Amino acid sequence: MTTETVSLDERVRLLDELLAEPNALLVAIAADGHLVAMPASVPVPAGRVLQLPPDRATMLDVLVEDDAVPIVHAWVDHLRSGASSAVVHTRSDPLSPRQLSFLDVREQYGVCIGALGRALDDLPAGDGHTTITVSRRPRSCTVEATPMGVFTGIEERTTGMLGWTAEQMVGQSSLDFVHPDDQGRAIDTWMEMLALRSSQRTRMRYRRSDGSWVWVESECTFRAGETEDEDSVLSYLNDVSDEMAAQQALEQQAQLLRRVSESMPVGIGQLSVARELVYANTRLPAVLGLDRVDRLADVLGVLSEEDVAALDAALDAGTATGGSTRLEVRLDHEGEHPRVCSVIVTPLSDREGAPGALLCFTDETDSVRLREELTAKATFDVLTGCHNRASTMTALEKALLVDDGLTAVVFIDLDHFKPINDTLGHAVGDEVLAATATRLGAVLRADDVLGRIGGDEFLVIGRRIGSPDAALSLAQRLQDALVVPLELSAGTVTIGASIGVARAEPGVDAVDLTKRADAAMYQCKQQRLGAPVLYDGA
Repeated sequence: MTTETVSLDERVRLLDELLAEPNALLVAIAADGHLVAMPASVPVPAGRVLQLPPDRATMLDVLVEDDAVPIVHAWVDHLRSGASSAVVHTRSDPLSPRQLSFLDVREQYGVCIGALGRALDDLPAGDGHTTITVSRRPRSCTVEATPMGVFTGIEERTTGMLGWTAEQMVGQSSLDFVHPDDQGRAIDTWMEMLALRSSQRTRMRYRRSDGSWVWVESECTFRAGETEDEDSVLSYLNDVSDEMAAQQALEQQAQLLRRVSESMPVGIGQLSVARELVYANTRLPAVLGLDRVDRLADVLGVLSEEDVAALDAALDAGTATGGSTRLEVRLDHEGEHPRVCSVIVTPLSDREGAPGALLCFTDETDSVRLREELTAKATFDVLTGCHNRASTMTALEKALLVDDGLTAVVFIDLDHFKPINDTLGHAVGDEVLAATATRLGAVLRADDVLGRIGGDEFLVIGRRIGSPDAALSLAQRLQDALVVPLELSAGTVTIGASIGVARAEPGVDAVDLTKRADAAMYQCKQQRLGAPVLYDGA
């Protein structure tokens, strides 16, 4: 690592040496680390300039993942001293070590220069540096087709995203690239688009050239030509694989909870606020001695009038106080000896994301354990203790109903979290998330809600926020809480956040309000404003 500042004259001399090296492949880099077009003032032949992808990329997209730490160290070191180098491996040729040099020549050319020298294993001069590529897959693309769904044209980004060339797609039916399970939905959407001569949107899986599948959101727009034969359809494909993976994870979690409840040796019933039975596990009828349980009346039908009144009072008390009640009830079946069950009546509030009550028919020890496990798994994120996405959105919907327009949401996206995961490991990343949740929770009021809605994304629901300034003040407190470095098992880690804020307005539901805060967060991230951004409708 370079420890002394290298003068500009020395940096220019080093650049001249790299320009004279026939195997050196050069690339221009902005101060934020993204690869940019090589300035014409740098005297380097076009054949020795790294070809850039359509989307923004960094040297991390050129080199193998194991080299992430030395790359970051070298980059930071060269910004401090003017020049640095490291031994790295390209994704195109991971077995051959290469010399990566960084030179800060912004004063001379307006950019930093990265140079990949010849491999360090005595390869002969003229080694194929042009085979080095930037591996960055676009997240969106457009395709054009006839009204019959036959591709007539694709853009270069389509090849980057799906792997297919124009020659492989043009003239082919779009259904040939759609997952069989999604073809019915794709056809229905397509026919509706043609019938309405408008735009329609749906989600489906597209086949990549390597045989894998990618979830895309397809927005198909009918374009009328001067004649019917000139009609066409332009489709915008947006990669939503991450979102669909998160949705699948939530569905799997819900299914897991159902499986857990089904495997428990207790009878469980979940009631809505209207005291309708919304869920009963398969064990409940067996515990109650019934063939099936479809309604709360089925449960009450095997209880004495006295026990029905006690259960009704426990439900009322739970709604009023939020406390649980433990009862002993007699199950009366004609011709059988009465049985006694211990019943725990547990109210569910907005905090659990499903207002109502749980009825657990079991012995006392098992019922307490089950109540705690089910409540926690159904409501909170295990790692951080925050509300999970489902219960957070339910809490937001409730706040919008009762707060009379005084609700604000703060969308928090941690900056530089992925490099921490990649360089220090997922265990340290988990520590960062848990510590972040603790920091954020410490500055919230008692009735504010903190939820983790994505990998490194948090959502805060602020209740009774009376003005834009108050909303920004809440967001600033949250950002200030993340300024102090985190003390973790791996050492001290500094992590910031991009923060967007949105306030409730008439006609804006929970999903749209969250999207507004998300948009403001992206504005904060893209503009590197360093302060929370309030959604302004732009």
